[in-house]
Parts: sequence; structure tokens; C-alpha cells
Amino acid sequence: MDIFEKKAPMDTDGGYGNSGEMKKTQYMLQLLGTPWDADTLKCIITAAEQGMEMRTGYLDTLKAEQDSEAYRDIFEFGTYPGLKEADYNIAGANGIMAFINARGLGYSLVPKNVTEAAIQDFWVDVAITEATPNMNVLLEEQIVKPVSGSDDKSDIESCEKAKKNLVSVLDALDKQLTGNAYIVGKYSMADVHWTAVIHLLMMTDAESMIKQRPQVMRWYNSLATRKSNCGQNIISFSLLPRLENIQRKELSSVFIEDF
Repeated sequence: MDIFEKKAPMDTDGGYGNSGEMKKTQYMLQLLGTPWDADTLKCIITAAEQGMEMRTGYLDTLKAEQDSEAYRDIFEFGTYPGLKEADYNIAGANGIMAFINARGLGYSLVPKNVTEAAIQDFWVDVAITEATPNMNVLLEEQIVKPVSGSDDKSDIESCEKAKKNLVSVLDALDKQLTGNAYIVGKYSMADVHWTAVIHLLMMTDAESMIKQRPQVMRWYNSLATRKSNCGQNIISFSLLPRLENIQRKELSSVFIEDF
């Protein structure tokens, strides 16, 4: 039994993913990650959007479980989140999301139009390089430290610097969303990346900064009722962890009822 079977066991009752009734989703996905990790949330969102069932398990990065022998036997560099589908394994959000996007039931979350695809990639880069490092500072100081039981107080100076760095980024996103339902044309990978980032920022004291951007809030609130890209009766936003889930180190799995 490998670490996936211990932490994210599949159902064995012959349900979805086991019967082979759906050729493109013959096997259930298994994901190991953490609820305060944006990359983990992006993978869950993508699975829900593309109609692929996913069992999730908590990878205890607070105890460096990504460096354990059991995990590194599968992913030699300790990269997480990690995904398993039958005998196939891949780690890291980019690879996992690309795999699910190609395997899933909905339209591709990468625009076919070359101009839109380029703009999407730009906004994905902004999310990864400009927003995420500052988001991670806030999460580490305000969320992860309390979860880990650390007695260290929040580094107020680092948090204020991170929020200052986010001002221009959030302003740019608000401008991009003006007059647009989604970040680039139809719902795309850009929306997946930013959903994870904004959702986690809303749990920090950067929440007020987001609420001050009306277009970002309109877009974010719209996701709460938006059904998945694949056409199944599932809302990917509903699977995102709340603060209490993070405190309990819980991740939601993706279950498909109407297939």
C-alpha cells in the first residue's frame, strides 16, 4: 500500500471511475496536498470543472512529509501536490492541471484563440509570480503558524509589505475584469489560478483590499453559483476550503453524481 492508498483511498464499490463506463475518466484521481496551498486548490478546481472524480488526502508539509521516503519513492524531488491515476503519477500544479484538462469531459480550459491563450498565460504568470509570493507571506504568518501550533507572533512588517506589493496587482486584475465576466474570454485556466489566490487571500487581513475592488468581488461572487465547465451538476467553488477546514487540515474530494 503506497502513500496515496493510505491518505486518499479510492472507493472499491464499482462506482464512478471503476466500472469503465466513461472511457475518458476510467480511473479515479488521487491527490495529495494541503488546504492552504494554492496549487492544491487549483488541481481540485480543475478536476471539478472537467468532471473527474478525485479523492484527496492531506500531505503533512508542516512535518515535511513531502520529504519522506514514502513520498519521494514516487516523486523524487518532493514536489507537491502529487497526483495518481492508476499507474500514472505526476507532481506539480502545472502538470496535474494540464493532464486533467486533457482527460476531462468539458471544453479545454486553454483558449484555442492564440491571442486569448497568450493573454491567459500572462495572467497566469501574474498570479504565480506577483500575487502568490505575497499571498504566501500572509498565509504563513496569519494562517499556517496558528495551524502548526507555533508560538511565534505574526510578522506585522512582512505582512504590511506583502499587502503593499499586492495593491498594483489587484488594481490590474480589477481593471482586466471590468466589462468581462471572466479574466480572458470564457472561463479559463486564468480563472482557476486566480480563484485559488483570491480565495486564500480572503482568509487573511488582505480581505478588505479585495472587497475594495468591485470587479474582482463581482467575479469572485459569481463563482459561488457557477456550474462546472463539464456540464455536470457540480460547483467547483463549493469545494474550496473554509478557514475551519484549514484549521482541521481538511481537503474536499470531487464527487460526480450525475454521470
